[in-house]
Amino acid sequence: MEDADLVQLCQKGDMDAFGQLFNRHQKQVYNISFRMMGNREDASDITQEIFVRAYQKIGKYNFKSSFATWLYRLATNFCIDELRKRKRDVNAMPLDEAISEVNSNTPEDIAILNDTERQVWDALNSLKEKERAILILKDIEGLSYNEIAEVFECSLGRVKSRIHEARQKLKTALERKGELWAGL
Repeated sequence: MEDADLVQLCQKGDMDAFGQLFNRHQKQVYNISFRMMGNREDASDITQEIFVRAYQKIGKYNFKSSFATWLYRLATNFCIDELRKRKRDVNAMPLDEAISEVNSNTPEDIAILNDTERQVWDALNSLKEKERAILILKDIEGLSYNEIAEVFECSLGRVKSRIHEARQKLKTALERKGELWAGL
């Protein structure tokens, strides 16, 4: 069954249909939340809150964009609002989580990867919330320019411009971190 069919059922009060939508999109919403918030606990909590809000607002969904795009817009805006509300820097992935995701077993490789990852996350977190969000959606989540335009409700040209500007700011932030990034 397509997302649109499930949404129509949800709008009629079918909880099972919403459960199917949750199962289909939970991972992507969690990934966006994790990348925006910077830790697993916040991402889990926020993912649940996003789906609560999605359920509350599903009656207002108008089928002008795909359900996934509507949900990603909701998730991105929620994370941006939450970051602004907290007014704090987001930390990179904790060291033990980063190490568990490393493919290499040598301490030197783990140290290099951890240092590189911290530098990238520090630079990414130095960007404004919307700049970070647009890079996460494009470069980490792999959304198309058109999907991002729908999420941010702006033109395709504006999306390309925002991505270019955010990448330039990320490059500058990384260059400040050291010679490692000078060739970017």
